[in-house]
Amino acid sequence: MNSIQSRCLGLAATLLLVGSTADAQVTFDCQTIQENAPAAGLVVNPKAVATVPLDKQKLGYVRVGGGCEVSRFGFDSVHAGVMVQNAPDGEHGWRCKAADPAFVSNPAWAKASVTYCKASDPSVSSLRLQCTTLSKKTGPSRNPAAEVTLPQALIDDGYSVVSGGCDSSHFGNGSVHAENVVVSKPSLTGKGWSCQAADPPNHGQDATVEASLVACKVAVDPAQAALLNPKPALQCSVTQGPKSPVATYPKSYAKASSGKVLGGGCQLSYAGNGSVHAEFMVQHGPQADGSWACLAADPPGIPNPGTAQASVVTCAITTAPAPPPPTVARKNPVIIVGGTMAGEILYWVLEARLRADGYFVEFFELPELGLIDIHEGARQLKFKVADVLLRTGAEKVNLIGHSQGGITSRTYVHDFGPHSVESLITLSSPHQGINVAKGSLLELVATVLFSCNGTPTQSPVCTQVLHGSSLINEINQRPPGDPIYYTSLVTTPDFFVSPYTAAFIDNCDRKNPAGEELKCNVLVQDQAQCPSAVVDHVGLAYSGVVYSGIRQALEHKPVRLDCNAL
Repeated sequence: MNSIQSRCLGLAATLLLVGSTADAQVTFDCQTIQENAPAAGLVVNPKAVATVPLDKQKLGYVRVGGGCEVSRFGFDSVHAGVMVQNAPDGEHGWRCKAADPAFVSNPAWAKASVTYCKASDPSVSSLRLQCTTLSKKTGPSRNPAAEVTLPQALIDDGYSVVSGGCDSSHFGNGSVHAENVVVSKPSLTGKGWSCQAADPPNHGQDATVEASLVACKVAVDPAQAALLNPKPALQCSVTQGPKSPVATYPKSYAKASSGKVLGGGCQLSYAGNGSVHAEFMVQHGPQADGSWACLAADPPGIPNPGTAQASVVTCAITTAPAPPPPTVARKNPVIIVGGTMAGEILYWVLEARLRADGYFVEFFELPELGLIDIHEGARQLKFKVADVLLRTGAEKVNLIGHSQGGITSRTYVHDFGPHSVESLITLSSPHQGINVAKGSLLELVATVLFSCNGTPTQSPVCTQVLHGSSLINEINQRPPGDPIYYTSLVTTPDFFVSPYTAAFIDNCDRKNPAGEELKCNVLVQDQAQCPSAVVDHVGLAYSGVVYSGIRQALEHKPVRLDCNAL
């Protein structure tokens, strides 16, 4: 272990006495070491594990965090290695693994860091730092995202999130190519850890991602608890570094003014969030100067300017009462309800934009492609809403429904009540029902694609979306005092909703808490909005102009579209 420590002397750090009283003289010591794999040369899919030295474990040091760095172009390898693991390894280690870019054999190296700490008091032999690890895995799905949150019971017991990590699937571990981690960051409240993986360039694939957090507290045996007055506690905070300018190899560093670094985060741009393809994370770890580094690189042979933003978790032991956590306005989760026969791929850009704005996002695909009774689709949406509320701890969700997805969302509100919905935003949904002229092209499309042939065996949806249907009449009978913020974004060149005014909702304007008038119906091509915008029925799902309105609607602001948004 001496050889490992000597190679990493620049990263070793010691946290001195942070707080003391006449009865409590607690010291808090932390150190960091690194491990390279291979020790010399390059290998395919390198994996490094840095472990708390055994002699330090015997002295009471525990693993609190770690970091990862992989080789990149101009830095010992031809292309950037794809960072696929940067996460806890067992109880005492931290692992770092790189993988080849898609179809590009790329021998490389990986370097793992592990940070370990010890809390002690000369008069209390049982005082120690006690840590636990929690994880949550999602997928397989495209560009999977996962967030793990510290339960309230552990928060009440004195635990604080000190670090976290991500593990994405890769060749030989659940996907054909390596998924690269593009987001690994702590929540600003300090209570959770978020991860997101992204596809290699031009290689869409389903994959998984697992988010892990490490939470610690200052513990003492009950028999000696009375010897500490006041009782020491671990106090941690999250500091975000500046987002880098758009660059080929973006770099960001985060450094806090007080406390010592136990963990950190890294967020890169990716397709739909500021760059054409996903950036490759190549460094995500502690630095000798006490900062946290977040560095990215281009995919092989694809210039891809993007951004990076680092964050850092710093902690100290204090005997003073803990200040209240920072007040961070929590955003309710978003469920995107897709349209008829529409898969999630159509909404990837929308999902990415929402996540970049800090929303937890999930997609709901209409059951049976939307070719069943809309009431049944609404019933299954109810289960999705309940699941998202349970997993996020939120009290309400925001629904964004495209085409029939908006009608299904409104049917959900009609059938099960408005109490679980904060905002309901629809994109070209036929709230007044569709008029289908006899012999028209729309009638032909409905017959060929949706089997709406007028026979008793046709899907109920064929008549439910028509003007004057019982379902359309039901959803337009909104109960008094409905608290939902409604917004309907409408476009004039709409083949499926005819006339386009059928996408307007009745009597849904309201005021926000600031007293501003919120117009529910927003026509993209209105003279007061973007009269020359070319957005069709499908394009509403990924238009930047439309998303500028979605963002404002979610924030309960008057919608003023950004006509230059991409």
